[in-house]
Amino acid sequence: MNSLFIALNLIKRTIGNRRGFLLFIVSPALIVSLIIGLAAKQDEKASVLYINSDKGPVGRHIVQELEYTGRYRLSAAATPDAMRTAVIEQKADAAFIIPEGFSEGLKEGRAMRVELLELSMSEASFTLRMSLDQTIRQVSTAMQALDASGQADDQLNLVLEQVEKHQVRATRTDYGWYASPALGLATGILLMFLMGLVNSSVSIMVEDRKQKTMTRIFTAPVRAYEIMLGNFLGSFAVGTLQIVLVLAFTRYAMNFSYGLPFMKHLLVMECFLLAVIGIGSAVAGLVRNSENIGAVNSMVTAPTCMLGGCFWPVSIMPEFMQKLANFVPQTWAIEAIRRLGSGQGLGDIAMHLGVLGLFALVLLGIGSVVMKPGETEAG
Repeated sequence: MNSLFIALNLIKRTIGNRRGFLLFIVSPALIVSLIIGLAAKQDEKASVLYINSDKGPVGRHIVQELEYTGRYRLSAAATPDAMRTAVIEQKADAAFIIPEGFSEGLKEGRAMRVELLELSMSEASFTLRMSLDQTIRQVSTAMQALDASGQADDQLNLVLEQVEKHQVRATRTDYGWYASPALGLATGILLMFLMGLVNSSVSIMVEDRKQKTMTRIFTAPVRAYEIMLGNFLGSFAVGTLQIVLVLAFTRYAMNFSYGLPFMKHLLVMECFLLAVIGIGSAVAGLVRNSENIGAVNSMVTAPTCMLGGCFWPVSIMPEFMQKLANFVPQTWAIEAIRRLGSGQGLGDIAMHLGVLGLFALVLLGIGSVVMKPGETEAG
């Protein structure tokens, strides 16, 4: 019962007035939602510039086939220099030039290539090169067949026009057996946001120690673990409200697709929230001076987020760092959400949720032991 009173008091202090509600609930939720919506919303079409110097039908056919794929946003460039400048300044993902006499060269059997411009190898430039090579091979094969029949000059335009109709096409069926490509980025941003609760928990407990509020509570018949549990429950209630607002706003207002059900997503985030508050409780028990609060971010939040895969996949890190990543809760939360996003069920992530709960239990116990509520602020 003592813990509930402490929790209710913490909630009232944090969001009990309009200023606190806007500062700790509405503003962070809106900012994080906008970051997720803008950063994770990726344009599937790559920006590609081109110059078609070919006077024959093949150059036009190549451009037409690239547009048909739907993977590129094609724009004609005025000059080669302007096109190269756009690629260097990253205003375009890639560019290509169809040289003059391209159609005539293919008719004569010469090996003709399209000049591809790219600042560095990327998925867009690689697929563009594959699309160009495939289209050129198809045209060359058609020309060889027409040349063998002696109708190359008369029938080439008709053949290319018939190909561009795409009367025979493949149908792609997406069963959703994979996680959304933007899920990792959105999850990393959300986990970093929740790690900010560590600073919040530490600040509140250090302020109570500085104002001797914790000392007065401890002189009453209240144990140290009850004080820690009360702060834990209060922070959990505030964090839950923040999570619900962020998930609801990104899903229904910004129409961002996470690729997994709302309640399962919320369950994983709640388990991670327990681990985060456990970290905050343990750190708050160790911090004795309000001047050291700023060091919490550089010593706890940023390193664990980098190690846990919030900025990049854990799989690309060295092997020893991948092993260390198992000791931070972000790793388990991200992996659980990716499994849910690929179609797995709660039974497949039971171990991940259990590890997150264990993080919370152990860290809360450490915080209860190291916290000395009878002490005031050091220094």
